[in-house]
Amino acid sequence: MRSSLIFLISGLAVPCSAQNPDVEAIIGSVKIDSMMLYVSELSGELPVNVGAGPELILSRHKFNEGNAKAQSYLEQKLVQFGYTPMVQTFGSTGRNVLVTKTGNVYPDEVVILCAHYDAMPGGNVDAPAADDDGSGCGALLEAARVLSDVEFEYTLVFAFWDEEEQGLVGSGFYAGGMAANDAPIRGVINMDAIAYDGNGDTRARIHTRPIANSLELADSVFAVKDHYGIDLDLLLTNPGATYSDHASFWNNDYGAILVIEEFTGDGNPFYHTPNDRVEHFDVPYYEKLAKLSIATTATIAVPMGAPQGLADDMVMPMARIIAYPNPTVGEARVWLDVPASGFFELSVMDVHGRQVAVIHEGMLPAGRNSFVVPMQQLNPGTYLLQARTLGAAPIGIRLVRTP
Repeated sequence: MRSSLIFLISGLAVPCSAQNPDVEAIIGSVKIDSMMLYVSELSGELPVNVGAGPELILSRHKFNEGNAKAQSYLEQKLVQFGYTPMVQTFGSTGRNVLVTKTGNVYPDEVVILCAHYDAMPGGNVDAPAADDDGSGCGALLEAARVLSDVEFEYTLVFAFWDEEEQGLVGSGFYAGGMAANDAPIRGVINMDAIAYDGNGDTRARIHTRPIANSLELADSVFAVKDHYGIDLDLLLTNPGATYSDHASFWNNDYGAILVIEEFTGDGNPFYHTPNDRVEHFDVPYYEKLAKLSIATTATIAVPMGAPQGLADDMVMPMARIIAYPNPTVGEARVWLDVPASGFFELSVMDVHGRQVAVIHEGMLPAGRNSFVVPMQQLNPGTYLLQARTLGAAPIGIRLVRTP
C-alpha cells in the first residue's frame, strides 16, 4: 500500500503522497543561478535598468531612493514572468508589491508566499541586505517564475512586503485588510534570511505557534523535506518569534510560519550592516531552503498538473553544476555534485567548442566538490563550463565573462 501523510490545512484533509510528480517537477525547475542573479541585482552587486539606464541599488532602506528602485525592479521582473503586479500603498511611503495567481477550484482562498524587500541599516551607508531579506526576495521571484505556468486549486499570492524593518508595517496593513474583510487564508509561508550557514551544519528553523492552522503548516514543511529528500536539518520553534512578517498574520488569527536560517545559534554576523552581501552566502544551503519553501507552498496550494517543460527539467544527468557569480569579471566559484566517485574532467570551452582551460582532471569523491574558475584570465564573452566522466554524457552550464 502506498504510504501517505495527511496535511490538515484550514480544516481540510489534503493527501500528500510521498512523491507528487508535479511538486517534483517544480523542485527540479528551481534554478540557483537565477536566484543568485536576482539577489545580486537587488543588493547592488550588479546594475539594473528600471528606466534611467544601468544603476546600482545600493540601499533598500525606506528613506533611500533605492527602495523605490527595488520596487520598480520587482515589478519589472514579475511582468517579464507574465504577471500583472499590483502595488499596495500604505502610509506616506509604503508600497507592497503583490501578484495574485487565481486558483481554479477555490479562487477565494489564498496561499501566500512572502518576503520583505526593504532593508537596514539606514543613514548614508550602503544597505545591500543580501541575506536579510534579499535571499527571501530572490527565492520569491524564482517561485513566481517557476510557478507561472502551473495551475493550482487554490489562489496563490506572491507578496513582497515593504517597511518590515519599521515594525512589520507592510504585512500588517495587508493582513489587517484581509481580516477586516473576513478573507480566508489557507496558509502563509514567510521567507526571511535563508542563505547564511556559517558553520555548514545545514540547520534552519521553522517558527510556528498554536494560532489557526500554523502548527499544521509547520508539519507540512517537515513532511515536504522528508518526501523530496531535501537535505536540511530543520528545527521547530514553538512558540515562534514575532520579529518578521508572519507575525502580522498571527496577530489577525491566520495560520503562518517563518522559514529562516539558524538565526539563534549561527546568526549572520553581518546582519543589518553594510557587509550583508552575497559573498557570505552558503549557496547550496540557500538553494535547499528556497526549494523547501516553494515546494511546501505548491503542496498547500495543490497543483493540477505541471507543464511538460517543468518535468523535462528534472531529467538529471550524471552530475550537476552550480556557478556563482555568473556573469562575472573575476573568479567564479563552481560546485560540482557527483553522485558517485570517479574520474572527472572539468574544463572551459569557448563558443567554437575549443578547450581554453582545464579546471580539474582526476578522481573526485561522491558529493559536492568546489572549484575556482579564473574567469579574469579569459577574454570577455560567453563560455561553456563542461564536466565529463566515463560512461555518461557530458553536462555543462554557460559562464559569462563581462568586460
